Amino acid sequence: MITVTAPEGTVAFATYAARFESLIMTATLAQMEQAAVWYRDAEEVAEEVARNLDTTLEVGASIVAAFSPRERWSTNVAKAIAFSLGQTPKGLGNNLRMAEASILMGFDALKGAKTNAFARAIAGDANAVVIDVWMMRAAGMDTDSPNKSQYALLSEAVVAVAQQFGITPRTAQALIWIIVRGGAA
Repeated sequence: MITVTAPEGTVAFATYAARFESLIMTATLAQMEQAAVWYRDAEEVAEEVARNLDTTLEVGASIVAAFSPRERWSTNVAKAIAFSLGQTPKGLGNNLRMAEASILMGFDALKGAKTNAFARAIAGDANAVVIDVWMMRAAGMDTDSPNKSQYALLSEAVVAVAQQFGITPRTAQALIWIIVRGGAA
């Protein structure tokens, strides 16, 4: 068992870190392999979106992340690519507005902590931690949507556990997500 030191001795931090650690300890080799390549595969999608729009990886990743709220990954990808080809994907109006703003503003167009971190992780930021509904469930939280302090606390717990296992925070988050969700799709 790995022991994670809690910042400022917070019980909540230690609890969440212990839950994340326990989940990682149950990972199969296949899950570890999926987590190791998940964000690199997502980056390839963002690169395609960027190529289609003749823009940067930051913009491509931001567009992919903009279409992520309330979407399965396959639908998210299809909408981001369709958007990059000049189509107007059906769905949540806010997602489309974020994608349009991403063309000009990149990461700055994404005001939500989850979508912003998701774009950064897709673009290659190994320290970006995405806290979504599945990470909230992994933590045993009573809500699917974290407030700012919960987001920060869970992110720090993922970072600490990642350090203990010698993996990047985004890979640790992907691994926890895959374990809880039951796959990378």
